[in-house]
Amino acid sequence: MTPAATSFEEPRRIRTPKLSRLYLGAALDAARNTISSSGNLRVLPQAPVLASHPGITLEQVEQYRALFGGEVFDGVHRRSLPSVLVHIAAFPVQMALMSQDDFPLQLMGMVHLSNQVEHHQPIGAEEALQILARAENLRAHRRGTQVDIVVEIFSADVDVTADGGTQPLWSSVSTYLNRGTYLAGKPDRNDEQGPAFVPPTKTASWKLGTDAGRAYAAVSGDYNPIHVSSLGAKALGMPSAIVHGMYSAGRMLEGREPEQAGHRWSIHFEAPVTLPATVAFAAEEVDDHTIRFTGWNPRKVRRHFTGELII
Repeated sequence: MTPAATSFEEPRRIRTPKLSRLYLGAALDAARNTISSSGNLRVLPQAPVLASHPGITLEQVEQYRALFGGEVFDGVHRRSLPSVLVHIAAFPVQMALMSQDDFPLQLMGMVHLSNQVEHHQPIGAEEALQILARAENLRAHRRGTQVDIVVEIFSADVDVTADGGTQPLWSSVSTYLNRGTYLAGKPDRNDEQGPAFVPPTKTASWKLGTDAGRAYAAVSGDYNPIHVSSLGAKALGMPSAIVHGMYSAGRMLEGREPEQAGHRWSIHFEAPVTLPATVAFAAEEVDDHTIRFTGWNPRKVRRHFTGELII
């Protein structure tokens, strides 16, 4: 997980981009280039990117609340923003980093493997922020190459270019896989099956229609074709559109995150949720501070994701 205080090279300041432009650029880049699977990838960008954010609007907060059916943000029942809504604000900056010419992996077709988040301090609606993103730990995976994208969010009034010592309000590590692109030649595949999945006791059932991807995209701005279009998903190797991974994260955390922050959570993705879908869901209290989550396909008995919230 990302440290609480970080030293880094001088960041490159950017304007927060539109996700639609980034996806268009990624699609054009994918059409122009074919990455060799024989290795020789370039190194990761050394400088982080830094963008100012005016704050998450009350309108977007209400859209998020309506999407997951949570309590109203009225200053009494609920005041601070949920972690996934903070991620939504930071996601375009993360994407901008991965869209740079010196980023060695193609953005289109990138597979989201996991997220680890530390929500250090409460963040309120319309609170101005600074978002810092950097790439780390380019490494081999049996199916390609994976990379970590570290994001830290700070108050607008702190100097994040100082050499460490600045505590972020929120930080995350998102791990992505670029399939078929290898660091040093194509390895021998060893896809040994682990123990058979035994579902826990179900505590809820999610009914997701074909519009689930578009509903999350309307709140987040993330109109990645793999999530909102069956044709787009098929072009990227999926049988139909798949739900956003962070939709699953938002739904599993809704009503469970502490209001005062100071918690951490993680989610690890396995089989994608193809739409429409029914997802069996379990939230298990491990102890007074830990809740474990599992989502799975009840018909195929196939796990979609596992997660954990530590308070």
